Amino acid sequence: MTRAKAKILLTICIGFILLLVVGSLTYNFVYDGKIPQTLLSYNEDGRIIGKAPFSPSVQHPLGTDRNGYDLLYKVLQGAQYTLGAAVVISLLSFVISFVFGIFWGFFETANRFVSQTVLSSLYFIPQSIIAYNILFPLLWEPRGGFDTTFSERVLLTIITLALITVPTTAVLISNETREILKKEFILSAKVLGGSKFFVLIKHVLPHLKARLFIIYPKIVIQVLLIIAHLGFFKLFFGGTDVCYGPFCDPPKPIVQEWAGLMAMNFHELFNAWWIFMAPMLFFSLTILSLNGITKGVEALSVTSVNADLKKGQEEKVPPTTAGKRGFTGEDFQRVNGY
Repeated sequence: MTRAKAKILLTICIGFILLLVVGSLTYNFVYDGKIPQTLLSYNEDGRIIGKAPFSPSVQHPLGTDRNGYDLLYKVLQGAQYTLGAAVVISLLSFVISFVFGIFWGFFETANRFVSQTVLSSLYFIPQSIIAYNILFPLLWEPRGGFDTTFSERVLLTIITLALITVPTTAVLISNETREILKKEFILSAKVLGGSKFFVLIKHVLPHLKARLFIIYPKIVIQVLLIIAHLGFFKLFFGGTDVCYGPFCDPPKPIVQEWAGLMAMNFHELFNAWWIFMAPMLFFSLTILSLNGITKGVEALSVTSVNADLKKGQEEKVPPTTAGKRGFTGEDFQRVNGY
């Protein structure tokens, strides 16, 4: 991928995510999160010609659910919760993983055994299962109601999911750090008396920077998948509203986040398919955009490295003699008659 194509890809992908977040925040601020509802449709004579759910049309681009709520606005309203939570959780996880990853990368033997053997085993344990068992007492509403506020549940959920994703990310950063420390210029800096802090600031971070920009979108994808899995387990972000009466609705989310919308309507895939596919479409496009950001950053970093190598090779090549005439006998002068 060329540098120009990589920049276009990054612009499109980042622009899509920013458009969703800004649009969601603006909509909830201006309209106070109210979603248009259409239960019945009428013709010009005032006769009823249809009832909810309505399939996608010009009036309802993504259709409506069975209660007549416009799915486009529901998805737009939930973007701030889904994307906002994923970005904040990933950022917290990234910061903690960076600190521990750099620390582990600079130390040998026993520390390496812990990171490579013990923590790497977490790659084979589904993080969604760990999150479910930890968060179930917090997010599943008991018979007497929640003992915590919505803000407290959101905060504890963010911290829990961030800590769950830390070990695998920290191992990845530590491995990248060790690979950089094996370079010859690092060994030369240590021989010349460079401290670990000097090596970190002057050598490791500049070479690790590109990898960090690639790692962060991957953490966001990881967090989004965990939130989606928890949703299908009926454990929704911010809490699950549970009714214990004899004639109650099934457990439902408190806020209109995408995992809840998908989990509550996956059975509609064979009936009113658009009710499930509307949030699924935006969830998939977000994942694709994050992957596009990763590919774009990788392409830019590769082209940047190739450009630096080419520049270094050109500096080593002696000035060309192209355009100069060859030496002839007239270029030499006789000395002492010879």
